[in-house]
Amino acid sequence: RFTAQQQEIKNLIQSKVAVDEENVHLKNEFSNLNQKFKDKSQELKDTEECAQKKEEQNRLVIKNLEEENKGLNTRCADLLNDLEKLRKQEAQWKTEKSGNDAQIK
Repeated sequence: RFTAQQQEIKNLIQSKVAVDEENVHLKNEFSNLNQKFKDKSQELKDTEECAQKKEEQNRLVIKNLEEENKGLNTRCADLLNDLEKLRKQEAQWKTEKSGNDAQIK
């Protein structure tokens, strides 16, 4: 009976050692996974910050392009007005020239 109890104690100790080893292994695995999680979380945060900066840069570029477009539209309208004035002036000069040519004849 004593020998059986000793054997049982020995078996329990071996089981405890195996459980302790498994526990250490699981703790290491957990630690590694936790570190990977922290790394990925930081990577995600960095990526989000980068995306936010790019978005802000894009907004600024779009704003600048829109302002430049307004300026170009204004300049285009001014040039069209100038062209219309020059066409009117050309027509007037042609009329005057015709009149002058008629007087010369």
